[in-house]
Amino acid sequence: MSAGHVTLRDVTLRDGLQDEAPIDTGAKLAIYEALVAAGIRDLELTSFVRPDRVPAMADAEAMCAATAADADSVTRWGLVLNRRGAERALAAGLRHLQFVVSVSDTHSRHNAGRSTDEAMDDLAAVVELAAAEDGVVEVTLACSFGCPYEGRVPVERVVDVAVRAAEAGVASIGLADTIGVAVPSEVTALVEAVGERVDVGLGVHLHDTRGLGVANALAAIAAGIDRVDGSVGALGGCPFAPGASGNLALEDLDHVLVAEGVTTGVDVEGLVAAAEVACSAVGREVASHVGQAGPRFPHP
Repeated sequence: MSAGHVTLRDVTLRDGLQDEAPIDTGAKLAIYEALVAAGIRDLELTSFVRPDRVPAMADAEAMCAATAADADSVTRWGLVLNRRGAERALAAGLRHLQFVVSVSDTHSRHNAGRSTDEAMDDLAAVVELAAAEDGVVEVTLACSFGCPYEGRVPVERVVDVAVRAAEAGVASIGLADTIGVAVPSEVTALVEAVGERVDVGLGVHLHDTRGLGVANALAAIAAGIDRVDGSVGALGGCPFAPGASGNLALEDLDHVLVAEGVTTGVDVEGLVAAAEVACSAVGREVASHVGQAGPRFPHP
């Protein structure tokens, strides 16, 4: 792999915690501080969704207020599913909105209560709303590599939704392997197919459900993306996608990237420390390889 820079976006505080029993805001802030200490400067802070459906995210506004002093040094993303969520995020002071659209109609109805087309109809309005507040919108295309209800998703379907998102004015697009079914060749093919049709930044959001998270990330980077999402300790999952177990562990990915000469700006031992804080908060063991075995050559 040639040397370059890859942004590691941490999703622990949102995707990592959304399927867990709620923890208090103070515990979340301890995780946040550990991530920042490790060098993370791009992260999903929370989501603005119905607290009765995702109670772990009920303190979204409180998280924004508590981290507001870092607004100039840490890019804090708030996940939204609709205009109402975007309005809440902007009112809470966030200026980076992540609008999630599932490319699978069935998953979209389970996750957001509406079809893919209905969600896309809302996207342009959210982009306009954010722009009026000097904000930006990124779209994440859930189930880009497969759906728990519909199975395989055609590449053409993902490309079509990506083109529509770019036309709506999003700043970037994330391709999400929501249930961890992708293999490297499929990641390469989809990144290249979308990249040929859109002129915005591309990232990937990968789950390590079947042990291919790092391999898929390396394939995506080789195909031209420069941002990968993951959580510390391999925490995470989607409450509306059966079988969507943990995210790609950022410490595992950072470990191999740095060894291959890629700069991330993130310290792997700091990520392991953050994983210990996060996993302890939810009562789980650290599930990442590097979290268990340690870096191959630890700092003296």
